[in-house]
Amino acid sequence: MTTRRTILFNGLALGSSALLGARLPAAAEAPLTVAVLGATGRTGKFVVRDLLARGHAVRGISRSAGAQPPQDGVTWIGADVRRPDSLGPALDGVDALIYAVGVTFSEVEVSDLYDVYHTGVADTADVAIRTGVKRFVLLSSAGRSPASWMPEALAPSMDAKARGEAALRSSGIRYTISRTPGLSNRPGGEYGIMLLQSEPIPPGGPFMICREDSASVLVECAISEKAVNKTFTVLNAVTPEVGVWRDALQYLQQDPA
Repeated sequence: MTTRRTILFNGLALGSSALLGARLPAAAEAPLTVAVLGATGRTGKFVVRDLLARGHAVRGISRSAGAQPPQDGVTWIGADVRRPDSLGPALDGVDALIYAVGVTFSEVEVSDLYDVYHTGVADTADVAIRTGVKRFVLLSSAGRSPASWMPEALAPSMDAKARGEAALRSSGIRYTISRTPGLSNRPGGEYGIMLLQSEPIPPGGPFMICREDSASVLVECAISEKAVNKTFTVLNAVTPEVGVWRDALQYLQQDPA
């Protein structure tokens, strides 16, 4: 039986700094230029907001970027991860990128899932290396159960994401892979943040994470050295340790070389 104590110690269950309203002051960080792919999406918009709040410059990259109104601190650039030639100018001069591109599996063809989650990631990593990007942070997905229990409808999406993760690890760029078992639209800061490096996700939920909290984790991984070459799952959970998850990233294990 998996106990909450076991989850706390094996999963590094840690509190969200949003509960305290704590953010690192901009003066403590050297300003970076961070590209957000999928910047106009439901999670990407929170990534953009968090980066701006911390004093960083943003390249908002999306197919619909041209329709976005001007925003201080954001340079909107139209590009498509399925067209690698469009990414070079968008990533030139960027310090780090956050790949938050997503499609709804029930609304697209299976080939589109692989284009976005596998070849899109691989091609973006190649372009990032050529243009001198130093860090690639990938928003990915984690399963709630062994693969044999996965709903058939989700299998292509999860397989495409697994292939994309593997391509990123082998690309040679410094990376972080942040997995979520599901994203909710509730406000951030209502629950703590749990970091796990075990599969499958232990029972006891509800194990999802809100988009706003997930975005904060993605941003921290893009601008700090704590999570380089690490893969983990992020969840919302009620935990006693509030405001320390950022520091705990450094204690996660790096992926095998």
